[in-house]
Amino acid sequence: RLRQEFLVRGAVSVLILLFNELMQFDHEMASVIRLTALLGLGINLPYLLAIRTAWALRAQAYLRMLVDIALMTAGLYGAGGLGAAQYLVIYAIVPVYTAIVFSSLACVLAVLFATVAYLALALLQTQGVLPFIQPPLSGAWIIAAFNLLVLNIVGWLAAVLAEAYRVSQQRLAGLYGELERAHDQSLQLNTQLQLATQRYVLSEVVAGITHEARDALQSAFGHLWLARRGGAPLPEPALEHLSQVEQACEDAMRIMCTTLDMSRRPEPEHQLVVVAEVARGVAQLKAVEMRRERITLIVDVPDTLPLVLGTPLQLQQLLLNLVVNAQEELRGAARRREITIAGRAYGDRVVVEVRDTGRGMMPSVLAHVFEPFYTTKPSATGLGLAISAGIAESLRGTLAAENRREGGAVVRLTLPAAPPTRPPAAS
Repeated sequence: RLRQEFLVRGAVSVLILLFNELMQFDHEMASVIRLTALLGLGINLPYLLAIRTAWALRAQAYLRMLVDIALMTAGLYGAGGLGAAQYLVIYAIVPVYTAIVFSSLACVLAVLFATVAYLALALLQTQGVLPFIQPPLSGAWIIAAFNLLVLNIVGWLAAVLAEAYRVSQQRLAGLYGELERAHDQSLQLNTQLQLATQRYVLSEVVAGITHEARDALQSAFGHLWLARRGGAPLPEPALEHLSQVEQACEDAMRIMCTTLDMSRRPEPEHQLVVVAEVARGVAQLKAVEMRRERITLIVDVPDTLPLVLGTPLQLQQLLLNLVVNAQEELRGAARRREITIAGRAYGDRVVVEVRDTGRGMMPSVLAHVFEPFYTTKPSATGLGLAISAGIAESLRGTLAAENRREGGAVVRLTLPAAPPTRPPAAS
């Protein structure tokens, strides 16, 4: 910004010098204009030295602005003062520049100071305090008044536009910061979802293998028992071999059970969870994406809703899965795109619904929607809703899906309300 300021000041001074030489004013007028332009060019060095002190930088900026306007007023005096009313447009450089790189307040002050400075100069000439270097034109005051009016219009308009620009920049910076935070949180949740998916898949696979292998080993144990105890007595070496086979089968069973236990991490300790806070957190995470895809996300979960037992992360993961599923259904849809997270209490149960305005689900899909690996999307894994159902079960709740009469689908989470905490007994 400072570099731009010095370049602008230097460029204006150089242009004034060139204009002064090309127009061939009389000697006295040309000398005043030349001296003013050289002062404006040479004052950059003291400005730079003052800035390097880093002392009262804002006050320095205001002082530089006022000095620049004073130098312009001196240059206009050299050009005739009231007789140079047609050149007042030069004042607009400082207000417009300060509005862009400094502040709207500085722009307004620059306009007011330039107006007062020129009127004071013209009045001093009219009263005979300052001599006329060049006689004013007829109607000079009308020309001056018109140009000052234009200067004020330009200055105030620049101040308004600059303020609007700064507000939009701040809003954009806020949205960018919100996007960054949402992106970081999304990455964190995505990592957790991937880990949960891997654990879920591993648990399902290991549980299935263990179940099938257990049945096979149970059958093998039965045949071993018959071989050792039924029929004619077997030789001692054969019994020894059968005993080793039985021991190997028991070892295999133990290894499979241990693997199954390791694949299922212990459930986190449950705590009291405020459903409304979790719902608002999910909406905040998806806010940027929803605005980009022009999907309206409504949170209608009252703060007075009873608490539930669980972990905020589990409930957030569950609701996020449901919102993402609805978002994918509405993405690119021509109809009204709206997702609602609604919460209500029914007796000792808390019900949270995620509704959408999509096409709804086919009856054949509704029957299998919570099954692992079941999906109607080519690029999906079919684990999102299955994991959500597993989380609901771990929270001692249920998850159900159905179509709405007014169109779209609703996935309903029902959780038991946490029992009311008793105040400590008075001692």
